[in-house]
Formats: sequence, C-alpha cells, structure tokens
Amino acid sequence: MPADAALPDPAQLLALAQSALLTQLDRDDPAHAVAQLLADLALASGRRAWVDDNPCTAPAHADGSTLHLPLQRLGAAVGRLCLAPAADLPAVPAAQALAPVTDALAALRLRSRASQPAPDQAGSASGGALVRAALRGAGTFVWEWHIPSDRLGDIDEGFQQLGYPQAPARRTQQDWDGLIHPDDRAANHEAYLRHARGETEHYAHIYRARAADGSWHWLQERGRIVDWTPDGQPLRMVGVQADITTQRQAEAAASAATQRLGKIAAHVPGALFQFQRDDDGFGRFPYISERSLALFGVAPAELAADAARLLRRVEAAQRAVVMASIDASGVSLTPWVQEFQVHRTDGALRWIRGSASPQREPDGRVLWHGYFEDLTEWHALARADHRQRVAEAANLAKNEFLSRMSHELRTPLNAVLGFAQLMGLDPQAPLAPDQQRWLALIRQSGEHLLAMIDDLLDLTSIEAGRLPLAPQALDLRPLADDALAMVEAAAARHDLALACEGSGVLAWADRTRLRQVLINLLSNAVKYNRPGGRVLVRLLAADGEAQLQVHDTGPGLTADECAQLFEPFNRLGQAQGPVEGTGIGLTVTHHLVRLMGGRIAVQSTPGVGSCFSVTLPLPAAQGLQGTSLP
Repeated sequence: MPADAALPDPAQLLALAQSALLTQLDRDDPAHAVAQLLADLALASGRRAWVDDNPCTAPAHADGSTLHLPLQRLGAAVGRLCLAPAADLPAVPAAQALAPVTDALAALRLRSRASQPAPDQAGSASGGALVRAALRGAGTFVWEWHIPSDRLGDIDEGFQQLGYPQAPARRTQQDWDGLIHPDDRAANHEAYLRHARGETEHYAHIYRARAADGSWHWLQERGRIVDWTPDGQPLRMVGVQADITTQRQAEAAASAATQRLGKIAAHVPGALFQFQRDDDGFGRFPYISERSLALFGVAPAELAADAARLLRRVEAAQRAVVMASIDASGVSLTPWVQEFQVHRTDGALRWIRGSASPQREPDGRVLWHGYFEDLTEWHALARADHRQRVAEAANLAKNEFLSRMSHELRTPLNAVLGFAQLMGLDPQAPLAPDQQRWLALIRQSGEHLLAMIDDLLDLTSIEAGRLPLAPQALDLRPLADDALAMVEAAAARHDLALACEGSGVLAWADRTRLRQVLINLLSNAVKYNRPGGRVLVRLLAADGEAQLQVHDTGPGLTADECAQLFEPFNRLGQAQGPVEGTGIGLTVTHHLVRLMGGRIAVQSTPGVGSCFSVTLPLPAAQGLQGTSLP
C-alpha cells in the first residue's frame, strides 16, 4: 500500500484492536499485544506507527508530517500514538477513525504500568477490568466459552447490547445460537469449525442476531481457542463481539445510493465521474459510470484502478494541454472544461468534451465532479455546416460571375448581330452568295449564343432568388395558340403538324414565364421530332388543377435519360448531334414551373415519343374565383 493511502476502513481498524485485546487475554502480555497492534496498523495503513511516553492532550501534526494522537484511559494520560508520514490526514477525523486502536493501546499501556499481580491472580480484575473498559469504550464486549459444558461466561453484556434486560439462567452457546438469524447459523458454526481444525488462526464471522425489540442487529465476532484437553480437544475459547449495525446500515445506504446513481447514469448519454489527484501527482477515478465503456472502450473498473489508461488514449498531441488544464483548475479551483480526441479500443477516433467542478477536500486534495460527453457527431455536423456555407458562398460567387459575364456579353453580341443584319440589307454593298451564306452562319451562331446567355441569366436569377413573378388568372388557350404561332415556321421546315386541344382552362401563373415555358417545350418537341411527325398541345383541368401537355412523335427517352433530363448542361449525349442546344433550357423550365407553384413531369417511350406535362394551380385555389381574365 503506498504511503499516502487512506486509513483502513472502520471494520478493519476495529478488527485490529480486537485482535490485540484477544492476544492480551490469551497471553497476559500487554507489551507484546501493543507491539502486535502497532505492527498490524503499520502494515494495514502503509505508515510507520509507534508509541512514546510524551503527553499529548489533543490530536495534532508535528514537523508537518507526523500525526500525534493522545492515549488516555480512566482519566490518565499514558502517552501518544505517532503515525508518519501523515501530512494528508486531518488530525481530528483521523483521531475519530482510529478511536478503537487508541482505546486499545491506552488500556494495554495502562495494564503494563500497573503493578504485577500474584501468580495465582493472573488475569484477575486488575488486567481484565482494564481490558474490558477499553473494549466497552470501543462498543465491544468480551466473552468466554467453556466448550465441553457449552457454558458462556461474561455473556451478560452481549444480551444487554441487544436490549434484553438479563441473560438466560443457563447462559449457554445454544441459548445464544437461538438469537442468530436462521440463515446465518450454519455459516457461523462452520467458521468456528475451521478454526477448531486449525485452518484459520482466529474464529471470525459477521452475522445477524435478533434484538429484544424484534429487529436484527449485525454483530462482528472474533475469537481464539486458548485451552485444549489432554487428548487435543477444544476446552476454552475467548473472544470479543461488537455491534456493527450502524456501520452496515451506512454501507447499505451508500450502496443503495450508488445503485441509484448507476441507474440514473445508465440513461445519461455521457459518463458521470469523480476524479481526484493524489499528492504524488497521479490521478484516480473514485467513481465513473458504465458509459465509460461506450465512450472510451475502457471499463469503469479499469479506470478506477488506473486513471492513466484514459490519458494514454488521448490524442498524443493533446495530452499536454489536457494535463495543463487539469493542473490549472486544481490550483485556481475554477471549473474545468476541455475538448480532446480519444482513440477507442475499436480504433475509432472520438471527440470528447469534459467538464467538471473542483472542490478542496479536508485532506487538502482536490476532487472533481464532472461529466464526459461525445461531441463526434456535433463536430461532424459543424464541419458539414462549414462545407455547406463554403459551397453556398462559392455558388453565390458563381451566379454573380455568370450574371455579370452574361450582361457584359450581351452588349457586344447585340452589336455583332445588328451589324450582321445591316450588312445583309445594305443595297449599296450587296454581298456575294458565299458571303450571304457566311453572314447567315454568323447570325445563326450569334442568335444561338444569345439564347444561351438569356438562359444563363434566367438560371442565375432563379438560383439567386432574384426572378420577379406576377402570377394572375390566365386562360391557357390563347397562350398556347400564341406559342404555337412562334414555332410554326420551324415546324414547317420539318414538315410537322401542330395542333391544340382543349379550351376554357384557367391557371394561376405568371404570363411571361409560362409563355417562356411553353415555347421552350414546343421548341424541343419540334427540334427532336421526326420528319412528318406531329406536335400536340392538350389543355386539361382535373382534380382541382390545370394541366398543359406537350406531345411529340420524336425518338423518345429511356428511364435513365428521363431521370437526368432536368440537369443543367446535360444534353443526354446530343452535344455532338445535328440539333443545336444549350443544355440549360429544360433546367430553367423546371425551375420556372416550381416557382409558379406547379410541377413538371415527363412520360416517354423509346421509338414512340414523349409527353411533357406542366401542372399548375387553378385560380380558385388562390381564392380568386371571381378574378376576371385579362
């Protein structure tokens, strides 16, 4: 046991005192009993223990490390008990804890100083009275058992301890066994038999006995066979007994409190703990909940035995910072809060946040009460949130760049198209046929680039949330007829038939943007159609919604192609095909329909054709049934 360990528990201290007093009763050699008690105390506490004759009136430290405790008996000072090193032991609490030992030492030293009795009076009142007085002061009494007759001597105090007014007339061990709890009798007798067989040096046992009021008291007994018959049978046994009910109740209460804390801690996501730094700088966990296994991969018992097991799992680069933060909290007694990474036994690296409140204990050491929690998911969310903010900032910068560049490109491009048109119309400088063809290519490419710029502007405005809408009640038939007229010339070049079915269908939408949607769908239906095919616009109203369908007889699309249809700049492998396109139009169309509170869908069969459906709310759904059409 290290030198700075705490004192043994009360039960162990009481057992040491009882053992020394039994030795005195057996050998009537107080000096030997004192030497034995001091040796046992030194071994159990890990400290040097001795007595001297110097008077000591109160518990006190000397030279900063030695603790002096007074030895007094029957009003006489008989020296002092010295313990070293003991700087960590508060004087008064240590004196209270060691009371059974100091009482026994005082009685034994007083007996040693008394005049020696005549040989025929050995063990008479002079020695026995002092020993019994010491035991009574420690809440203990002496008994003697004549084994062949089963007669118990000095048992009256035992019955009084249990509240009985007097002992039975016979005073036998059988009478006493009648008070022992039925569940404890066999074990108690077996403890005696082990001693009688020579298997144990002492008889020692703890059992329950019924008190006069019907309650059960916990009794601690120790004894030794001191005389044997000539044929080697046990003849006489002496022992001591103490009532430890209060101690057992305190232990049970502490155990129940620990169990309640354990049940509570089991439902807490983190680990509750107590941490203490010893004088040598090493730490220990007097308590840590079962959640330590989930957090660190280390069981509570392992951390209680060696707190450094946790420190060794902390990320190497962070250990010095963690230790420094604990040191600072212990010096200033300010709350400890620290985040660090821990390598679990399964190889996972987890972020842990520890927080604790320190308090100074009576022995001068610092005890922290705290909580460990797993912040790994929180850190992951924080990183994801940071990445999202970076992506949003990059997207905003991209949109801003595209918007500015589109505006900047429109001016020179309009100039190019304007001058190309003037060149083709200039009667004073007519162009040759080849030049007219080249100029047509310039105008065609410029118009294609201008359409791409317009789509880019719309897309960046939509993504930036800067596209204004003015929804109103619209009759879809005039809008469809107008859009069909816009693509009539292109349809004629491909020998396509145009048609529109349905009338009187109203929708709640922005006129300009819905017209743009319809023209875009019709342009695609014309461009991606077969010669001699057909384009049909169908207007429907069903289930409280308006629907605008565009059917074509083109090559159709596969399911995979339909799934990618509205992705920007994705032309589904047609980038090198004969039909010009930007890969943005359908993306813009999709966004516009959603901004107007609608939805767009496509149904397609390869080799047969496709149908694009735009579904929009009715004016009635907006509470505008009485709104007149423009």
